[in-house]
Amino acid sequence: MRPFWAAILCLALSGCAVKKPGSVRIDPALEALIPADTMFIVGGNIDAIRETPVYQKLLSRVPLVQLDEFTRQTGLDPRKDLSQVLSCSNGKNGVLMARGKFNVADLDTRLQSRGAARSSYKNRAMFGSERLSFVFLNSSTAVVGPAPELRSIIDRGSGGGLPPALRELVRTIPANDQVWAALTGGLQSLNLAVPRDSNLANIVSALKSIDTATIGMDLRSGIGLTAEVACKSERDAKFVHDMLKGVVGIGRLNTPDNHPELLRLYDAIQVTQQQNHAQVTAQIPADLADRFLDLWLKR
Repeated sequence: MRPFWAAILCLALSGCAVKKPGSVRIDPALEALIPADTMFIVGGNIDAIRETPVYQKLLSRVPLVQLDEFTRQTGLDPRKDLSQVLSCSNGKNGVLMARGKFNVADLDTRLQSRGAARSSYKNRAMFGSERLSFVFLNSSTAVVGPAPELRSIIDRGSGGGLPPALRELVRTIPANDQVWAALTGGLQSLNLAVPRDSNLANIVSALKSIDTATIGMDLRSGIGLTAEVACKSERDAKFVHDMLKGVVGIGRLNTPDNHPELLRLYDAIQVTQQQNHAQVTAQIPADLADRFLDLWLKR
């Protein structure tokens, strides 16, 4: 794994303690569907993301042939029809929930005409297999995941919600973060499919001392990343801190001479520690974010 991408992974798993007033808002209709055994949650405010310069510039530069074909076949355009997405996992299974505008009758017809397997559960049309299906609960709510999980959500109705420990973590994530995630139960509780004896596997193993984690990303002006992890002990937090500092340092040393903007990128990453917490902050200004997008799209 290239040092830069190792640094990005570490940023996503570890993090910062700068807090702002208010916390991220989860659409109540989605929050009511969250399974009680959820340990890891990722959210995205698509409406807010659409308004950011990063999204608008990325959308204008990337050819979206596959997405255009998906829209043509289904009549659903994620770029316009989604407002908020939420991914929930208990470490073994996960579901993806979305709020938006769905023409259910039209989608039903298009999917069946293209051979999608259709079944019915308690008057709800489900499409797909036992391994992966999706269901439209109404014209503004869709859920994707293993069929048993979807049936459980249908059975439970709006009787779900964030588990207390996860709710407290989510409340610490600033309201202005358009993309965010929270984890309870430690990384060992997640069934992470990574190749053994790989650099990624080594990083994940080194981070197994993490008990909880939060991450938030604000794209309103460049790329602002804030995150925080709580480890089992102060010693564990120091190990995570030192590992992150080392990864950032290696990435900086391996930066090609013809890409000085990457030096600024690494310099924007700050790693600190307070007792059993390891923290990272990164504030990438708009001009550097544009340059990073250019480099990334050329890879």
